[in-house]
Amino acid sequence: MTAEFINALSILKEWVSKNKVILETKKWTNGEEMIESESLKFNVQPISGKELEEIKSYTQYLLPESYYHFLSEIGSGQFFIGEYLPCFEIYNLAELAENNTNVQKEIESVGEEVSADFIMIGMHCSMGDWMGFCTTKNGKKNYDVFSHEYPIGEYVEISDELKSWRTFEEWLIKAVETKGEETL
Repeated sequence: MTAEFINALSILKEWVSKNKVILETKKWTNGEEMIESESLKFNVQPISGKELEEIKSYTQYLLPESYYHFLSEIGSGQFFIGEYLPCFEIYNLAELAENNTNVQKEIESVGEEVSADFIMIGMHCSMGDWMGFCTTKNGKKNYDVFSHEYPIGEYVEISDELKSWRTFEEWLIKAVETKGEETL
């Protein structure tokens, strides 16, 4: 895990611990000082050591250590909650099992062989897109937000074409740097 990732986790952990963070920035406009504020809200629950071990077992230890470390440090739940919806959700064990069962059902309903294996760890709430890993993809960049507009059998091909693969660390660093604005 990079120092940048650990720093992003530390910042996020502080925000989550306050549950509602109001960040104020000072700006000068026409010679007058103005204060702009933004509110960051979260609904996050810690993951116990036992549940973390069960998640590791459920995912067959296939996911990067950074993801497991995120769960141990931050937890699961809703992040960067806006006026109507959270920006994204990270699943706890029960949600992980339920949603990955749904992923498998969708793969089976395709009617043709899907050559990739996925573990979806959450949902991007702007459009209801799954977020997760392609565990059969070679290399460390196997994390993406998969558009609901595409059939699951085309996820890998489209992510390859869009060059949208990244590591979980890269995704989380960008999410924290942009306060949830760049998470797709």
